Amino acid sequence: MNTIASEKSYSWISRFAIEHVASRSDLQTVLDFPQDIWQKMGEAGFFKIGIAKDFGGSGGGFKQLTEAGEVFVRSGYNMGLALSWLYQQIIAMRVISAFGNEKQRKQYLPLMAQGKLIVSFAVSEPKHGASPKLLTSTAVPDGNYYKINADKIYLTNAPIAGLFIVIAITGEEKGQKKFSAFLVSTDDNGVIIKPQMKFDFLKPAPHGGIKLNDCRIPSSAIFGEKDTAYTNIVIPFSDAESVVLMGAVTGGMGAELMDLIVESDKSNVHKDKSLQSEVGALDSLLETMRAIARDAAQKLDEQDSAAVPLIVTFKELVAGFQLRISAAVAKWEIKTKDRYSVLQTDINVLGALQQKTLQDKQAKLGDELLHGAR
Repeated sequence: MNTIASEKSYSWISRFAIEHVASRSDLQTVLDFPQDIWQKMGEAGFFKIGIAKDFGGSGGGFKQLTEAGEVFVRSGYNMGLALSWLYQQIIAMRVISAFGNEKQRKQYLPLMAQGKLIVSFAVSEPKHGASPKLLTSTAVPDGNYYKINADKIYLTNAPIAGLFIVIAITGEEKGQKKFSAFLVSTDDNGVIIKPQMKFDFLKPAPHGGIKLNDCRIPSSAIFGEKDTAYTNIVIPFSDAESVVLMGAVTGGMGAELMDLIVESDKSNVHKDKSLQSEVGALDSLLETMRAIARDAAQKLDEQDSAAVPLIVTFKELVAGFQLRISAAVAKWEIKTKDRYSVLQTDINVLGALQQKTLQDKQAKLGDELLHGAR
């Protein structure tokens, strides 16, 4: 069995992606989640990355996960499946491993390492997004239980999840809401799984939502420290998600560039000196983004907050790369494959979805600089 922690090479991930993902053109249009591929990913060891060996994992870190994501997308030409997979590993590493008690880690991490338990992180709400000022979900004490009322939406993997980490208000101090995290199973009373959302991007990653109507959850289901979930769990999760997905994005851009090279050769424009110069510039830009992604992931592993400026810079470079490669394709009239267009769309959509979060991070950095905090 191949595992990231014990092998320096990611060739097994590349082989898997070529055989089971790139070969499946239906993944760009399919409505049903490909459980067959998911099961094979579990058997191959994909879900062990980042989970400690004590819980059945391979003991890797964010750097290994980020690099693995790049190889998977570059070879498999699919951002959506990578998103579903990487999302699971981030939850395991940044949430359950970091904040679960020993009983919770023993109960959930071994199952996640095998790909047999899918967890969704429930923060966003209809019309409110994930803004702490606007969230309205509540968890009210009820004896040895909490009664939760919540309406959550835009949740990655929600339609296929067996467990949710639900963020809800548990207090308020000086007009500021306090949030706690709760482990909620799809089998709990009062849990309603919403229909899968129909998106024409990031397929086959399923997105959806849940409603909790007077859902009674035992106090032992509180995850992490009460009243501190937004600062301690939600924000760090967002940072980790942004960093790890850098790997998937560089993988997608690497696949775009390879398609441009192959198709330019077919159309016999590859000898054009101007095109050669442009391809060299694109490759150099891509290598810079790869270095940023690796550095940011390493900082996550070291719990260094300096990863945030790298996240902001990376976004700007991605936008520049996408504009530049699109201009090259148009200028030299290169006929790219459908998968190229899908990757373009998915990368751009992913950037748009993260735009508000990245703007907030950038504003916070600016505030710290202007007030002498850095």
